[in-house]
Amino acid sequence: PEDELSSVMLSLPGIGMGESRDAHDRFAAVVELVGRYLCLFRGDATFGLVHFHPAYDRSVIHPLDKPAYGHLPPTSWLRPILKKGGALEEAESLSNEELLLSNYQRRAPHTAINFLRASQLTAAAGPNSICDLDVGGGVVEKASGIKLYTRNTIRMA
Repeated sequence: PEDELSSVMLSLPGIGMGESRDAHDRFAAVVELVGRYLCLFRGDATFGLVHFHPAYDRSVIHPLDKPAYGHLPPTSWLRPILKKGGALEEAESLSNEELLLSNYQRRAPHTAINFLRASQLTAAAGPNSICDLDVGGGVVEKASGIKLYTRNTIRMA
């Protein structure tokens, strides 16, 4: 029952073990397969995924400039997210290196996947959190969790 179990953490210490680029690539491949199968069997309406890795780096997760299921927003979206979240000063003043510290939101001692009920994702992102985000160059994308990612990006910086 949902009121008794809201998420399950699947620990995968043997998948993508270590902090090398090869280890991160193996992690990215495995979690992409998990996400695709979850969607294929329509489990994404019930569960969401949150991925963790010791060397988590969103800037090398494909697609680079689009959302990837279970991952942080694309690195290139962080300034637009900060602006949309009302943190205009931080959007202008934080360096690229400071913005990349947001990767620490998804770093863990070993690879893991958190399976959350969709209701938990909604609670974290906020109800009706999907909005239009101007990511620059005349491109507008759908995004969610603006408040959450704004707060976390500033805290990590």
